[in-house]
Amino acid sequence: MKNIIFKFTAFVFFFIVTIQADSQYFVNTYDYPPFGSKTDYGYSIEKNFDGTLIGRWSIAGVSNSTPNAGSFDWMFLKLSNSGAINCSVLLGFTQADSCFSHVQFSSGAKNIVLAGFYRNAVGKQKASFSMIDTSCGHIVSKQISDSLRHEYRQVVKNPSDIFTAAGYIQSYISPGVYQNHILASQHSPSGTLLWAYNYLPPFPWVDEKAYSIVYQPVDGSYAITGITNRFTGPGGTYQTFIMKISPTGVPIWFFGYSPIPGMHSEGKKIIALPDGGFAVTGNSTAFDPAGDIYMLRVSSTGIVIWQNAYGTPGVTEKGESLIFQSSDASLVITGSLKAAATEDVILSKVTLAAGAPVWIKRFPNSAGTDIGYDLKEAGSPSGYTLTGRFFNTSSAGEDVLFIKTNSVGNVSAVCQDSLMYQFIPGQWMENCARQILALNEITVTPAVTRPVPVLKSVCGSITGLNGNSEIVSEYKLNQNYPNPFNPSTKIEFSLPEGNNVSVKVYDISGKLVKTLLNNYVTKGSHSVEFTADDLSSGIYIYELKANGFTDSKKMMLIK
Repeated sequence: MKNIIFKFTAFVFFFIVTIQADSQYFVNTYDYPPFGSKTDYGYSIEKNFDGTLIGRWSIAGVSNSTPNAGSFDWMFLKLSNSGAINCSVLLGFTQADSCFSHVQFSSGAKNIVLAGFYRNAVGKQKASFSMIDTSCGHIVSKQISDSLRHEYRQVVKNPSDIFTAAGYIQSYISPGVYQNHILASQHSPSGTLLWAYNYLPPFPWVDEKAYSIVYQPVDGSYAITGITNRFTGPGGTYQTFIMKISPTGVPIWFFGYSPIPGMHSEGKKIIALPDGGFAVTGNSTAFDPAGDIYMLRVSSTGIVIWQNAYGTPGVTEKGESLIFQSSDASLVITGSLKAAATEDVILSKVTLAAGAPVWIKRFPNSAGTDIGYDLKEAGSPSGYTLTGRFFNTSSAGEDVLFIKTNSVGNVSAVCQDSLMYQFIPGQWMENCARQILALNEITVTPAVTRPVPVLKSVCGSITGLNGNSEIVSEYKLNQNYPNPFNPSTKIEFSLPEGNNVSVKVYDISGKLVKTLLNNYVTKGSHSVEFTADDLSSGIYIYELKANGFTDSKKMMLIK
């Protein structure tokens, strides 16, 4: 496997793949001032309803940029389809605050709701939401009101723009003893509280945290996932739970899940499926102490359809978020893979029917620790967008990450590696009841600052003008043009069907000089550009391989 170090300066791209008109795939990071040794994370990504390609995407997370209100503030960043900055805002108080999720209304003024926690004056996390407008202006902020600690981890909306948030709340058990319980609340589009509940487990020693919530349009219900020790006893191992609740917050069912009874599992993100059921991703150590990606699919009544662990022995894999793709009935996951001292972003696809792996891509960066926290399906062109954190060598700190890939998870031939992993089915589940305790909230006013981040393009390619519309009936490799050349030349080829394609350049002795392309390419006519600034004059050979077809031609570099 290649060990690729992403360079942020003097990065040279050697090819332009004309796969689809106006398409663009890239790895970008965003560094807030002061530039260097700062920490900026993207936890949530959404496709905006309010705009064209100019304001297509938005990312929410945290930043310790200065000037700001505290050591960490809520961060909101609005981007164009190509990753250009539309607007940005930080919200916070005097201590460390965190935003984990956001969602945009689909009607009216199309305001955005952000959810997480603001700390109060004595440092306690308070589950909070803030509403901002499409120009990144603050409208209102509210939080749960009591003397304990709590936070929201995700917010979702229904078709009427009623938004519901879930997280966890610290509950008093006895003097000096507190446990975490599931928290959820619901608000009208104007921010009026409709209900807020602490979901009480059957035993005082149970500790639970909710990490994700989803709206199920089939029946108007919601489902929440996270971790619980309900089934392993006091101080026991955490396992994944799913709790389904009614539109008014009343529990319908609650199940715990793990690949093996008594073993660790963690639900990080839940999504709704068209059959009324749900899918969850997270991680588990049931089969590998280092940790595997954990996924399960359940019916509308919580019954397991399948649950699998995915990984390589001795390697740590984590699932952070997933989406359902209707076009081919699949699930696409992002997260991280740690095989040595650093951690890399991964993107993977599995089948909906049984969770069988289709492909997995890794975005290597040996400079630091990277994680993909959230993703969405993209259009114009088709593919996926990811956000997370990326260690940027030029800023010596973690930056907000924005990756846009094609439909098979590629940015370009040099931006990611293709991996494989084993998957092992699991089977355990058990049920449990819940009760609810009503909560209240108050209005708060965070400080608002507007530092402007710097966009840093890590890797990527922008396609040319070829719309790929001509009919191709055979594999063909054309002579490069111009030939002789200095320093660049274009290599054209044709494919009668989509295939994994490699285009490589060798010197006259047969030594590999450059790999111009090594990924999936759609059918049609395409071209790659070869730039030879660092090579000496002479004859070179370029070779095309695709689906058993191989052809090569000579070209001459004259300097």
